[in-house]
Amino acid sequence: MPIPRSSPPVPAAGPASGPAAAVSLPGGGTSDGDRCGTKGYHHFPLPAGATDVEPPSTTSPASGPQLSLSHYGYAADPDGGGDIVIGLRFTTPGTKKPLQVSRTLGGEGAAVEIEGPDGLVAGAHGLPVIWPSAARASASGASGASDASDASDASVDVSDGGGGEIVVPAEALCPGHDGDSVARSLVPPADSTGTVTGPPPYRLVVSLRDPAVGTLRTTLGLPAGGGLLSAVNLVPVARS
Repeated sequence: MPIPRSSPPVPAAGPASGPAAAVSLPGGGTSDGDRCGTKGYHHFPLPAGATDVEPPSTTSPASGPQLSLSHYGYAADPDGGGDIVIGLRFTTPGTKKPLQVSRTLGGEGAAVEIEGPDGLVAGAHGLPVIWPSAARASASGASGASDASDASDASVDVSDGGGGEIVVPAEALCPGHDGDSVARSLVPPADSTGTVTGPPPYRLVVSLRDPAVGTLRTTLGLPAGGGLLSAVNLVPVARS
């Protein structure tokens, strides 16, 4: 189960949400504000079963590349604002072949949709992913300007549990919603032992596609599926 990040005790000040219109977002990407209140909307059309709590079982030993959420929650900024931060984790069960996706995910970035009982409450597409390997290279200062430019177009190896983070800014929230409250509603209820007792109030779906995903699937004898991967915050509920 993903580990939700703790939220600050006091909601951050600053802009609580964006407009009910598609706008460019700080850091990259475009909001889905024009889809606020829409039910079942996804920027990348998802295949049947993509948002199920448990993926369909398969008899194939090679189930192909998978995407899951390692963490998600609200992170306050020093200036009083805040963002929703989502961690991604890639795995490649059934194979030792590497999965090397482009840093820009085929030039399309990632899409995030958060839906409540009354429809979409936050959403964006074209969001960049922050790759740890890129952050380490930048911190080391080992690469020159031309190398950094080349790295932006290069691939990143996400095999064996590799991943990155997505930042969803306040401008991607629908009017009337704030990041702290939305992030809290992504966490499923649990009893005193930590056992999940029901679904979270809001459903979070992260989706992306990259040619490398489809290529790896075909080498394993699986349908390419358009190179699409998706992950959801829903988890199985304990049965009594």
